[in-house]
Amino acid sequence: MQLDRVDALDCGLGEYPIGAECCPMCAAGFRVFKHCTADSSTTCIPCVEDTYTDHPNGLEHCRKCKLCDKGANLVPEVACTYTKNTVCGCLPGYFCSYFGTEDCELCQRYTVCFPGTMVKERGTKTTDNVCEACPPGTSSTANMSYSCTPWPRLKESGWVPGGDGNPSSDSSVTTIVGSVVGTVLVVAAGLTYIWQRKKRKTYVPHVELKP
Repeated sequence: MQLDRVDALDCGLGEYPIGAECCPMCAAGFRVFKHCTADSSTTCIPCVEDTYTDHPNGLEHCRKCKLCDKGANLVPEVACTYTKNTVCGCLPGYFCSYFGTEDCELCQRYTVCFPGTMVKERGTKTTDNVCEACPPGTSSTANMSYSCTPWPRLKESGWVPGGDGNPSSDSSVTTIVGSVVGTVLVVAAGLTYIWQRKKRKTYVPHVELKP
């Protein structure tokens, strides 16, 4: 009679087979402490800290909560509970570059869009920033700019490509160059005047001697 029951054992929903019996499952967050017998039902106890079961079960041990790998730039996004495993996510400034069957398994740092480029697409939890070079005749002066500014406007604000960022530097250079050129012109005019005077003083008229 017992052998026939084993051969025909087909437990119903919410039961699990153990030996010749179909025992009631323990609820999520619990595990089996003692299997049922012909005279008693399953004895269940709660999972301890850092362990869980996420569905009705006939397990003798709760599952261990997942640890997020710091080397992969992962941190707990959702903490483990008695009924749910840890969900890992990325550190601030990172995005998930490899998503596993349940959650993220590898994070990478967002790309920084440097001056001279602009942000074409902002990164998300699973995608990187997309940078784009500024169009000809425009530029940007800060990291992660969302637009590029035409050069004339940049010059008015005191910045030109390749400049030192000081709006007074150009006028200072112009003043110095003007002073040098003016001095050279004055000296040249003086030298020319002196040379002309010497030329007149040393001039001897040609006198034709008669025989």
